Amino acid sequence: MVRAFAALSVALSAVAASPAAANGNYPERPIKIIVGFGAGGPVDAVARMLSQHLTKEFGQPVVVENKPGADTRLAMDLVKSAAPDGYTLSVVDSGLAVNALFFTERPYDPIKDFSPVFYIGDVPFLIATSQKIKVSNLNEFIAYAKANPGKLNYAGTASSTALAGAMLNRVAGVDTVLVRYKGAAFGVPALISGEVDYMVTAVGGLTNLIKEGKVNGLAVTSPMRSPLLPDVPTTAEAGLSGMSYVNWYAVIGPAGMPKSIVDRLSAALKSAAAVPDVQDRMKTLGLIANAKTPEQFRAFLSEEVPKIDETIRAAKLRPE
Repeated sequence: MVRAFAALSVALSAVAASPAAANGNYPERPIKIIVGFGAGGPVDAVARMLSQHLTKEFGQPVVVENKPGADTRLAMDLVKSAAPDGYTLSVVDSGLAVNALFFTERPYDPIKDFSPVFYIGDVPFLIATSQKIKVSNLNEFIAYAKANPGKLNYAGTASSTALAGAMLNRVAGVDTVLVRYKGAAFGVPALISGEVDYMVTAVGGLTNLIKEGKVNGLAVTSPMRSPLLPDVPTTAEAGLSGMSYVNWYAVIGPAGMPKSIVDRLSAALKSAAAVPDVQDRMKTLGLIANAKTPEQFRAFLSEEVPKIDETIRAAKLRPE
């Protein structure tokens, strides 16, 4: 009887000491948010805004660590291999899915290797043409591309923009050629000069150029117009259905995080994203708030990843 009681006491002590039992005290130490981009970019800006409010909410430091490199794969490897205790998170964009799917040997599984924590919102992609293409709307551009198969080209400055251009080819039934650039710092000047004919990229990067008349904004790829360019129609409004594609922002952690911690983080992030100054800053980045719960975020990924994979395969964007 004494031995049985002692064994039970040991078992209960082990349970009490386990991470699951300690969740009620979370967080008890600093949290780090890993960002797969350098400081100063939009993903970094969102991470830092959220970290400030989480620090106030939790009473613990929430620190952003920039780990750029290898198309964010370096950062994702750090998150994937971290303990699923809620002390290592990452703010990501749609590259979480796209960057992994661009490789035959995938560096990670965007669904299985991470815990969805909070879906922040969407940045529309913008279809923009150089001034040398004499079209005034999306229908005219598509007609021009169909009349000149294989002659137009577009700038791909990242995996997501290359995918967006391929998606436009597929949905609009046109044949245009991808020209790869090492980043927006090279691709955008190529668009302005007319070195490339068009580009499909995040709306924030071209807003001022469109207002200055240096490039033409034809349509945004989101279900609703962008507050940055309210006069630019959506692709659906412009007459092209099926071209709904956005650069989404979200928070993830390692796979296997306890539900209680995920829910605690999700609630805190939802509150942070609703703060007026955060909302205002998000708008300047072209980010449209579209909060999703962890369950909704997981369901979204389950639908989104196969679609992206199929588009990459059909467009032959993946090295074989």
